[in-house]
Amino acid sequence: MARVIEPTPTLKGLDAKKFVEKLEEKSTSEEIKSFKRAKETFKKIKFVE
Repeated sequence: MARVIEPTPTLKGLDAKKFVEKLEEKSTSEEIKSFKRAKETFKKIKFVE
């Protein structure tokens, strides 16, 4: 049986600052390759309507 998913807590203080800093960093070439590979894999999935 499925469980209720609890809401994600709001980031505050130093955690929030670190999170924003990480978001602002440029992606490495390895991260970009990984994203492109995932994107292509996702396109191959056939969804049933």
